[in-house]
Amino acid sequence: MLAMSEIPYNITDPFASTLRTFLDHARAIASGKVEDDDGFSWFLATEYQWEVEAACEVLVESPADQVTHAEKAALNKFLADMPAVRDALKAFKKNATGAATASAAREWSDWQDVSTLPAWRDFSIRTAVLLSQLGKAAQNDGDFFAGHR
Repeated sequence: MLAMSEIPYNITDPFASTLRTFLDHARAIASGKVEDDDGFSWFLATEYQWEVEAACEVLVESPADQVTHAEKAALNKFLADMPAVRDALKAFKKNATGAATASAAREWSDWQDVSTLPAWRDFSIRTAVLLSQLGKAAQNDGDFFAGHR
């Protein structure tokens, strides 16, 4: 009997969901602002970087009718830089939390320091460039634009 009951929620399109996650996080990285216009702490920077990287990996595997070959090439080039960004954030975290003056809330109050990291600045610029290269993919997600009007 249970097998015949209806699923009580709508199953979303995995591509659209992944694209929406990518666009949300990438736009925040490109602008340097997260919720409530706060900047990035190392903790949030790491979370956003991880979300963008994971979404990129899925988008690269998407069918050509959803992401063009040129867009996939741009995503692959972007992904090639991810290890360096991760390493820079790890090093920054270690230095920030290991400092003698670090407070218990250091991970949330260090956003001005993250914004000055050369690797983060470069990452923000590359993210903005990538967003400009994903024209077709962004147009495919009508739900994203409908929710942000």
